[in-house]
Amino acid sequence: MDSSKEKNGRLTGAVVVGLCALVGLAVAGFFIGRGTERLRSAVRTVTVKGLVEKEVKADRAIWTLNLRRASADVKDAQARIAADREAAVAFLKKQGFEDSEIERTPIKTIDKLAREYGQPQGGDPLRYILTASLVVTTPKVDLVRSSLGATDELLRSGVVLDGGDGGSPANPRFVVSAFNDLRPQLLAEATKNAREMAQQFAADSGARVGSIRSANQGQIQIFGTDGNDESGAFSPTSTVQKKIRVVSTFEFALE
Repeated sequence: MDSSKEKNGRLTGAVVVGLCALVGLAVAGFFIGRGTERLRSAVRTVTVKGLVEKEVKADRAIWTLNLRRASADVKDAQARIAADREAAVAFLKKQGFEDSEIERTPIKTIDKLAREYGQPQGGDPLRYILTASLVVTTPKVDLVRSSLGATDELLRSGVVLDGGDGGSPANPRFVVSAFNDLRPQLLAEATKNAREMAQQFAADSGARVGSIRSANQGQIQIFGTDGNDESGAFSPTSTVQKKIRVVSTFEFALE
């Protein structure tokens, strides 16, 4: 009899322990599930791109006037190119450029007879080739543009501008030197644009946009009015009007 009671007591105890374990697991599972749900809710995000485009005008021009003379006599060639350079400087000052805006590069001399890869045949009458340049660097962008059409005056006076291997003799570069000053404003506008897009998405999903979790500045490109990308170091920069485009990526929290 005592043995039977002892067995029943052990069985009852085992059942109670088992029930407690089951209840414990169920409660733990409930709280783990609630915690996971809260965690998922806390990390809900939306990723959008902010786009802004701004029309700007170049604020600096770099205009190079290349000069070239050839002669059988090096002194004659030197005298001619020196005269050409002074005539070109006088022309630029007449247009309204300051002397401080005009850089005179040294005269370079090529002696065809001294070349290692060949010698002139039959007594070349133009043995010496001399080149020089004037580089105008100025904020007077409009003055550079108006002066381009006046370079015929140099030609009429006997000064020939050398276009070199790849371009026009009067093709200045127009750049936006104040680009870094514009950067904060453009990034702020891109952020605003991205938040507006995120708010539209959040409204459709019944959520509210929270703080920025991450941001990537992305690409900042400069385009000329001719459509050319002027962002690279050696890109064409021949247009005065520019379009700056900023595309940034933002991740916003959803609440």
